[in-house]
Amino acid sequence: MTDDNYLCRASKILLIGAGPSTAELIREISVFSDAIVAADGGFRAAENAGARAILVVGDMDSQHDLPTDQAVAHIADQETTDFQKCLAVCDADVFLGVGFLGGRLDHQLAAFSAILNEPRPVVLVDEAQLVFVVPPEFSMDLEAETPVGFYPMVPIQASLRGVRWPLSNAAMSPMGQIATSNSALGGALEISVDGPGLLAILPRRDLAGVLAALDRGFGKAQHQ
Repeated sequence: MTDDNYLCRASKILLIGAGPSTAELIREISVFSDAIVAADGGFRAAENAGARAILVVGDMDSQHDLPTDQAVAHIADQETTDFQKCLAVCDADVFLGVGFLGGRLDHQLAAFSAILNEPRPVVLVDEAQLVFVVPPEFSMDLEAETPVGFYPMVPIQASLRGVRWPLSNAAMSPMGQIATSNSALGGALEISVDGPGLLAILPRRDLAGVLAALDRGFGKAQHQ
């Protein structure tokens, strides 16, 4: 999609899904965003939080009485999820997502597949944690004993430094080496991977640091 065809463009866009979330969480995460877009049924979650969605995107199977002045992108195809449809019509340096973790496991797995195939950074957030695909190089400071986890969605080579159980150019895969239930030593967490595929799982409280790190090292130019 060319720049002229995007329906919403902003530095940071918060996508709101229909999965588990709270009004308090949406309000908290919206502070980090410049625009809010709802994925179909996520419109009600946004509305209940008092968050104004500038666009509602999806097949609209969950919407029947939207306000007449609400901007809508009705995409009828059933080959993509509403989350994927949002990513297709929006452009941002970083996307945030609330309402895509928890709830139905198949929906959560679909969200992981979507961010794995998305060249732009996406951070999914719930009440307790955040998840994102690690870029080729990633570094941020963490407090000692911060719980961290890393899960390879596909076979990759990865190095992890600044954690209790580090790895150096390790071959990771879902059926082999993983790195869940790890913890930070304190100071710099440094990760390098040879391609997209490694999910990082950190506490929600570290969202500001994650976004700052992604802004530094995961620009769009690296993925075009």
